[in-house]
Amino acid sequence: MAAFPDALLDEDEARAVRVVALALVADATAQRERLSQSDDPEALHDFRVAIRRLRSWMHLHRPVLGRSAPKRALRWLRRLASASNHGRDAEVLLEWLNAGKGALSARHRVGLAWLVRRLTLARTAAAADVASAVARDFDRARELLESRLPSYRLLMHVHEGARVATFAGATSVLARAQAVTLRRRLDAVRSDDDAEGVHRARIAGKRLRYLLEPIVPHVAEGGATLARLKRLQDALGDLHDAHVWQGVLAAALDDLSREEANEAEAAAAKGAEGAERAEGDVRRARARSPRAGVLALIAQLQERRQERFARVQRDWSGVALAPFFDGVEAIASELDLRARSGVEIERKYLLRGLPPNMPPASLQEIAQGYLPGRRLVERIRRVREDDAERYYRTVKLGAGMVRTEVEEACSREVFEALWALTEGRRVHKRRHVVAQGTLHWEIDEFTDRDLVLAEIELPSVDLTAELPAWLLAQIEREVTGEAEYVNANLAS
Repeated sequence: MAAFPDALLDEDEARAVRVVALALVADATAQRERLSQSDDPEALHDFRVAIRRLRSWMHLHRPVLGRSAPKRALRWLRRLASASNHGRDAEVLLEWLNAGKGALSARHRVGLAWLVRRLTLARTAAAADVASAVARDFDRARELLESRLPSYRLLMHVHEGARVATFAGATSVLARAQAVTLRRRLDAVRSDDDAEGVHRARIAGKRLRYLLEPIVPHVAEGGATLARLKRLQDALGDLHDAHVWQGVLAAALDDLSREEANEAEAAAAKGAEGAERAEGDVRRARARSPRAGVLALIAQLQERRQERFARVQRDWSGVALAPFFDGVEAIASELDLRARSGVEIERKYLLRGLPPNMPPASLQEIAQGYLPGRRLVERIRRVREDDAERYYRTVKLGAGMVRTEVEEACSREVFEALWALTEGRRVHKRRHVVAQGTLHWEIDEFTDRDLVLAEIELPSVDLTAELPAWLLAQIEREVTGEAEYVNANLAS
């Protein structure tokens, strides 16, 4: 899979999602070329993984991709995945059967040999199906996606400009949502025979993995969390394989029963004249029957399924899941911080006064000034909280609810040198910060004029914050986007 630069996290979501999608198309194309190499045993597996990554990415980001993800392209990719599944199932089952050959009795090896011949034919037929599906579906899916993904429409608002979310912010939202889905599906698997539940949990794990893969090199908990997720996938994959293999062997046993019934009918049809000879033929056929071996292997798979389920329950349920989900939350939180450092999405309210029933809040004394400039507005800020004092430089662009914001800490010496340049463009205020879940209300009580404003920063333009009762009574009106209440314009 292609590596992506750290800067991709700061890109607009719509662009970044398409950049990754195009890279996944290119990767699938490279793996498709390997299918023609008969001496490449991993070619089919790698092609399947490439198709799964691409399908999962398109599925997760379909609301953003819109017309860039045509339904017919997704349908073609789904057929490709389905065609390759049968070959993969036959391949891994053959590996398991051959690995356990030494533990079987001579009688049971008759069944093993019968199954190996049957699965080898199935694998060959599946390879032909894959070749046919690739020839029919892959190239046209690739061509369509390569024509649609490089461009997209961007909605512009006359007052607020382009309403966009960063890739970092959007990924944090998706990561939390996929983690919730995965936890719910894992909790729903209560027994070792719940094949559908295991499959759904496995798919949720894959989608979370493919979502995180492009960004894990650029977040602190990325590598460790992805490693845990791969182990979870392996555990669920082993359990899923046991279910699939039992189904394959059960179908084989049904076919064998029909074959034996047909042979018995043929023997009976020979009549009384050949009855003695026919009875001998039936006894010899039963002695050579694969049935005992197939039944023994089904029993082994039952034990394997129960053991794999016990392992999943032990390692991936309850408190054992905490380190993994804590890692996902750490990634999402880091992405949130990164998103907020690049784009500021806030709502602002004019208050009648300081709320009298305000919950406990942290208190900051803020002095900020603005350097000369019209298009580029740089702010210098000093924040005093308890006995600590911090200094920041911030550049903001845009207006309204969504603005570009880049901020960095600076030294006291830099602050004081620049502060002198802000003469005549300063504000002083006392900020009360009140937590509301994962969000924070900032109540700014200006100490150099009679003004109180409330602000809340949001992770997405699509989200709204509930106005708490302690604040609601003091709200005069919303002033988001009104130039009169922008701090840079208040500065005097």
